Amino acid sequence: MNNIEAFNIAVAEIFGQCYKEFPIRVTISKMDVGITIKEAMGDDSDGYFDLAEIEYQIAEEAMEWLIQAGYLWCKNPSRPISFEGVTLTPKGLEVLNAVPDELQSKVSLGEQLSKGIKELGKDTASTAVKIGLTYGAKMVIGT
Repeated sequence: MNNIEAFNIAVAEIFGQCYKEFPIRVTISKMDVGITIKEAMGDDSDGYFDLAEIEYQIAEEAMEWLIQAGYLWCKNPSRPISFEGVTLTPKGLEVLNAVPDELQSKVSLGEQLSKGIKELGKDTASTAVKIGLTYGAKMVIGT
């Protein structure tokens, strides 16, 4: 498994959930995001969940990264199984409201990601995340 690809899937899932429910705060389950990563990478779930598996670790670290990078606010960032009270920061909302030319679409990043990985597809979701995070970095740098 490619960690960056799994990270992009996790970010797409997290951003999609937050955008879909904004401004309502949501609970992001490390288990649900990990399952999404497994399914997108072609690993069928056997009904057994071991939160020590790499997919769940990536789900948790992606969430932590998004909080530390300023895309999300979270009321309890240190919960082991789920993050509660999660919402987009102004930076996160601006990134997800963007309609970058690279997407060749009239639909915002947030609208695309809110469809979910199953409907959107892992490659499209991964590309949208890359474009969104690049856009967010440019906002910080001021270019």
